[in-house]
Amino acid sequence: MIEKFLDFIRSKLEEKEVAREELLKLVREMRINSTKAIASIHAGDFKKADEHLKNATEILQRVKEYRRYPDVYYPITFDAMQELVEAYVFRHVVENYDIDVDLSKLDVEFAPILTGLADAVGEIRRHILDLLRKNEFDKAEKLIDIMERIYNNLITFSFPDKITPNLRPKVDYVRNAIERTKSDFISAKASALSEDVKKLEKLLKFKR
Repeated sequence: MIEKFLDFIRSKLEEKEVAREELLKLVREMRINSTKAIASIHAGDFKKADEHLKNATEILQRVKEYRRYPDVYYPITFDAMQELVEAYVFRHVVENYDIDVDLSKLDVEFAPILTGLADAVGEIRRHILDLLRKNEFDKAEKLIDIMERIYNNLITFSFPDKITPNLRPKVDYVRNAIERTKSDFISAKASALSEDVKKLEKLLKFKR
């Protein structure tokens, strides 16, 4: 009798092991596509970014079929879902210059939505630095406002780490990223103003 029950347990565990291997492959592909989407956004290739995001969200639908193995599903999928949220948010922000993106469409877990939103700030900061190099200060300022809005929302989630894993250090990073970006913004604008003054002085000198 006990042998029969142990055989049943073995078959279920073997089934879970196969599911785990399948899930790992899917999650890896989902992460790769999310990462490529972010890289394409930075490169200004939104068509390619959308293709990668489409691939990632299609893979997500297959990933969600493994929710029937919760002890395997949640630890394995967290990082990939987080990265998908990051790419999804970043894509919307760069195109629309607002943060009102419908994350419910993704149907991912709540915790990676929050940490993915925090991680998107790092990509927004990188994009702002590119804008500052081009002296596009109005766009950069709008994105800084978005970073602050994300931070102001995330600091309201004061839950234990078991409920929102790694959120607190990510929120701390967001705060530091905002401070550094503001400093970079001021420096870049001051430098641009200084260059404008020099050009004006040369022009006035030439007219004399």
